[in-house]
Amino acid sequence: MACVAPATGRVRENSGSMSDSKRVLFLCAQGGQQDAELVASVGRALQNAAGGKIAVSVASLRNRDANSIREQAPTLDVRRSFEEFRREKSYQDIDSQVMRLARDYGDVNWWAVAASERSFIDASFLVGGLGQRSESREYVEALIASMVCYFEAILSSEKFSAVLCPEADSLISHVLYQVARRLRVRIVALSPNAWIREDGRPGFFLCCDEFLHSDRMEAFYKELGQSGLSKDEQTRVRRFKRVVVDFDVQRDYRIATNNSFVVPAISPNLKALPQYLWENASRDKDVEYYKIDVFAKAKANILRAWRRWRSKNLLGTGTINVPRRSVFYAMQYQPEQSSLVGGIFFANQIATIENIAKALPFGYTLVVKEHPRGRGARPAWQYRHLAHFPNVQFCDAGAKDILKQCEATVTISGTIGLEALALDKPVVVLGNVYYDFADIVYKPKSWSEVAQVLRRILIDREYEQNASRQDLIDRFFLSYLVARVPALLSKDSAAEIAGAIIAELDVAGRALRPEDKKTNDRVENG
Repeated sequence: MACVAPATGRVRENSGSMSDSKRVLFLCAQGGQQDAELVASVGRALQNAAGGKIAVSVASLRNRDANSIREQAPTLDVRRSFEEFRREKSYQDIDSQVMRLARDYGDVNWWAVAASERSFIDASFLVGGLGQRSESREYVEALIASMVCYFEAILSSEKFSAVLCPEADSLISHVLYQVARRLRVRIVALSPNAWIREDGRPGFFLCCDEFLHSDRMEAFYKELGQSGLSKDEQTRVRRFKRVVVDFDVQRDYRIATNNSFVVPAISPNLKALPQYLWENASRDKDVEYYKIDVFAKAKANILRAWRRWRSKNLLGTGTINVPRRSVFYAMQYQPEQSSLVGGIFFANQIATIENIAKALPFGYTLVVKEHPRGRGARPAWQYRHLAHFPNVQFCDAGAKDILKQCEATVTISGTIGLEALALDKPVVVLGNVYYDFADIVYKPKSWSEVAQVLRRILIDREYEQNASRQDLIDRFFLSYLVARVPALLSKDSAAEIAGAIIAELDVAGRALRPEDKKTNDRVENG
């Protein structure tokens, strides 16, 4: 079994050769039938592509998903679901389990994990704009303790080489990350986060933790520090940086999903509302913890429409009227994994913006842009409160147009960091995100350090004086492209997904060999 560092889950030793038989646990989280179809198709493809060298077990949230996977893929080892496990109550009393989690998982802050679940905690400070229900401490503790016991029972039953799971955008997957890390089981997360397309092709990443870090990306980045980029690689990176700079989120989101990026303030699923309400009424919140409070949700829909109208004159204009000495903060959409997991201690963006404003050097302005999808989610008084700060200014021009006029950007974990790197702008990352390992990215550990970093960037001009910054930026982007798997994360791409997982398990924890690099280049260049 691979040796995993307790704090980050990064693999430190080779996980072995594919000549050794492996067993992996595949999680079907809360995505319903679509999630079940993906697990079944990729599980089958894994077994077929590995020639029997990989045994696939499946864990699931609900009985119906477990049964669906059994029907679609009879050769998979589908374990009892969390629903069945919890109803059997085959674990010890909850209070003793809660204290065991506090004691034995010393590097896990379980309340931070709990706050990543948007159904019953408003860590995003939307104040009713989400429509989450309220739950007791006992409910949350029992839910998480039960999930931990469920995964411990499976992962302790025999030797697992890895867990395969979606990114930590659901509570049950976030809990699995913690259990797998403690039991020293490799994490391979499937993240559809690579939807800035190279040559028009979709892609996804295989990640090693809940923050979407990629072992493959980081290993190749280190290798490039020794060898540098070839001329062809430099050309490829320059071409992709232009793609990033030209990236239009609303256009590309519609291409990728066939849906509008900006959703209506009132629920966009009005036609399916009766069926949704019927299904919600039958949910057991002790299992399907994302069950909604219908009254709170209805109130939130009305609130969002009202708030969008109330705040429309508070978010600045589309004119690029950025002051001469400025730093950019692009607000992230909430509630979402990027802030609730990658930056949970910064998820209250109102407090975060306040603190950035306090950390700015004298004479500088913080330019803030609300996320296009976030309008109406939060009350207008929050924008008025931020505008009260003399060095905070709202602007509603295009994000990259603002970024080009600013001297730096600060983000929790947003894609704006990639866009800033492509534009050769300094990036300050507050949370945890897949690109924060790059040497060119600033990652302060406290608010006082944020102030020091901003002074070094803006007053001392440290970033501008870094003669190697272009090389560092290019190294990162090539590593990003090498780690990217050029396929849709869907059942139709099961063979490609399975092949990527097999390669990931085989090369884990070491720098890519020259033949690995060449193979990946052939795949990427099609």
